Amino acid sequence: MIKLFSVKQKQREDALNNNGRPIKKQSAGELRVQKDISELNLAKTISIHFPNGKDNLLNFEITIRPDEGYYQGGTFVFSFSISQVYPHEAPKVKCKTKVYHPNIDLEGNVCLNILREDWKPVLSINSIIYGLQYLFLDPNPDDPLNHEAAEVLRDNPRQFEQSVRRSMAGGYVGGTHFPRCI
Repeated sequence: MIKLFSVKQKQREDALNNNGRPIKKQSAGELRVQKDISELNLAKTISIHFPNGKDNLLNFEITIRPDEGYYQGGTFVFSFSISQVYPHEAPKVKCKTKVYHPNIDLEGNVCLNILREDWKPVLSINSIIYGLQYLFLDPNPDDPLNHEAAEVLRDNPRQFEQSVRRSMAGGYVGGTHFPRCI
């Protein structure tokens, strides 16, 4: 039998150990994010950073450094903003690095199906990170946000590769300047 009085006593002791301040209860979303983050299996080309401290798990950044493909050698930072109702709502993900990519527009919006119509609560932060990593290994010109980049990739992959290299080196592509990300 559960001893309710001992549970209440434990809660009081925990509060006292917290200098008398009440302990903030975590939402279901925060608990799920905590679980997802503890289960992350990051490749050596990916890192996670908590700019607001590790107490704020609902906002963090992922850095991807592709080691193959068009974007090899680049560094791309994505911000994750997760609502309290996660996993019932997909995280908001933005690319903070300006990149010439068919599936990422110049404002940092990301076209990844699991962030939109294919999101399901069984998916995790790890699923999104794998999806982002895959966008750099195999850009999809058939579902673009940057239509110009998608057209170049489809029609002239060699020119697309040159444009990616120029943009990552801090050059101009189609009149748009890209900061260096190599």
